[in-house]
Amino acid sequence: MELSHNPEQEYFAEGFTEALITTLAKIGALRVVSRISAMQYKGVHKPAPEIARELDVDAIVEGTVLRVADRVRITAQLIDGRHETHLWAESYERDLHDVLRLQSELAEAIAREIRVKVTAIDRARFSEPRPVDPEAYEAYLKGRYRRHTRLEAIRTKRRKFSGN
Repeated sequence: MELSHNPEQEYFAEGFTEALITTLAKIGALRVVSRISAMQYKGVHKPAPEIARELDVDAIVEGTVLRVADRVRITAQLIDGRHETHLWAESYERDLHDVLRLQSELAEAIAREIRVKVTAIDRARFSEPRPVDPEAYEAYLKGRYRRHTRLEAIRTKRRKFSGN
């Protein structure tokens, strides 16, 4: 997912994406690619069938995150990886306090659309999302973003050094 209109808040979109990947991975009947695999396509302009083939997936979730003050709006789309057609699209708007509940709602909606049964065990893994303190959540996302950015810089240097 990418952040609309404010590249300075890229950390928020990446954090939401990572949390969504984690939530989707808790659904036992789904095979979800890792954050590292998914994020290599950030900003890449390739056709969905090519990305789906490279990742060996049937469908791709794409979307945008728009955050204004303590409100967040998520627009998500589920794309058929072979035919590049929309299977589902929806927009959600919530108070930032409810961002964890929004992640769970979005994961369940995606699972429903691809007709995967979300079992009681899967739901228990989600736990009941609690409201978050927006400032604390933002600090958490910034920290994770900086950590991922730093790790990627280290990996890039190692690849250059090793000649790969």
